[in-house]
Amino acid sequence: MHRSDGFQLVSGVMAMVAGPILLARGAPAGWSFLLIAAGAVVLLTQWAIIAEITFDTPDSTHVAMAVLGVVCVGLAVVYLTRAADDLPRMLPGHDADSENFRLIPGMAPLVFGIGAVGRAITSVRPRRSPG
Repeated sequence: MHRSDGFQLVSGVMAMVAGPILLARGAPAGWSFLLIAAGAVVLLTQWAIIAEITFDTPDSTHVAMAVLGVVCVGLAVVYLTRAADDLPRMLPGHDADSENFRLIPGMAPLVFGIGAVGRAITSVRPRRSPG
């Protein structure tokens, strides 16, 4: 059984506490939620190390699916946060005269991306180390 590392434990807890405080004080929501998510990842990683959890290695198909899913979620964020006149010119839906948001081109990659990343995550099976 591994011992807990104090630095990661304190860092994770502080991030989980500081994120909501920053959000309540008017900090940008994206940075606040990123801090909360980073704290959760640090704490979960520390737990997996302490509990000696190992994970089956995903095959290349699932890794490619996860990468494609992350790219689709990133594309969806661009579509859902930018007006049509502010979209990059290389993306379909760019219109220099329109200030409308493109919801359909934003929702489609979001749904596909979340599904692809979710499928890739569920393919990784945790198991306890023998011994």
